[in-house]
Amino acid sequence: MGGGPGVRVHQFGGGAPRRRPQQAARDPNAPPPSLSQTLQSLLPLLLLFIFPLLSGLFSGSSTPSGPSVKLDPIPPYTQQRVSSGFGIHYYVDPREVSDISTRKWKELDKRADANYYHKLSTECEVQQQRQQQMYQQAQGFFFTDQVKLQEARGYKMPSCQRLNDLGYRTR
Repeated sequence: MGGGPGVRVHQFGGGAPRRRPQQAARDPNAPPPSLSQTLQSLLPLLLLFIFPLLSGLFSGSSTPSGPSVKLDPIPPYTQQRVSSGFGIHYYVDPREVSDISTRKWKELDKRADANYYHKLSTECEVQQQRQQQMYQQAQGFFFTDQVKLQEARGYKMPSCQRLNDLGYRTR
């Protein structure tokens, strides 16, 4: 008894259920698989794990190379510089920059500007969230608290303002 395609056949009681034929058992006298056969069978697995590691090595690191820049004077970052982009003050370790080229100084200026932008963006997000909380607290169930609403409207967001001054739009 059997069914056609898409038809299930159930066996009630009786003998043991039929099983699919198994692959022929390995010949006990056959030699064990060679190293190349083993590697061939493991190749997809190796590629799955090794390839991402290798591509990560050759794609370059996400951390910048060269001297570090800080926005605050924290020893040993005591040599003050002014970036050519935003004109912000930043600090470097004098030992790290004793013999760098003009091109490297420009790269440091860009890195300092990027750090400054990231810092302002993060602070601006926090300030915007705080203002949203203030608006939500002003909204009552039956009426709006006008005093709290005015406080929310007048909430100062200096980091967002500075980003706007630099030409970046904020919400």
